[in-house]
Amino acid sequence: MTPPGGEIVVCGRPTDQRLARLPTPPVSSPDAPMTFRLPGGGTGNVHAVQSTLPGATGSGAVITLRIPFGPGRRAADPAR
Repeated sequence: MTPPGGEIVVCGRPTDQRLARLPTPPVSSPDAPMTFRLPGGGTGNVHAVQSTLPGATGSGAVITLRIPFGPGRRAADPAR
């Protein structure tokens, strides 16, 4: 057993060269919405909600979409 804070050698070499540590994977908060892009410049996200009514509690998922309408931001038209 290794004491807390101790070091474990996974690959020992005669030159004392060690492998680099693996990067820590990003961890997202469970409350953070999952976002995604839509074709045509829109975006969306998915997040969990919980509703409480008298005598009952319900959980669910909500999908929110943001879709641009109108001309929006386009490249400058030289004919105008």
